[in-house]
Amino acid sequence: MTMKPEDFRRALEIITRNNRITVSFNTPVDNNYANTYPLLIHESNATVLKQLHDEGYSLSMTEKGLCVMKY
Repeated sequence: MTMKPEDFRRALEIITRNNRITVSFNTPVDNNYANTYPLLIHESNATVLKQLHDEGYSLSMTEKGLCVMKY
């Protein structure tokens, strides 16, 4: 699962504007670092999620958190 570097940076810009969010980076999908989630949200508020959605990011729930991707 890959995301363009500029899309990853833009997602970080959106996320870091808010101090009430918990994220993790490069989390393995099945305990194997060959396939990772680049950005997982564990705790957030609705404003951040709406901003990500408005910018065209795909948000999907996984067992480890909310995966942020842009295809």
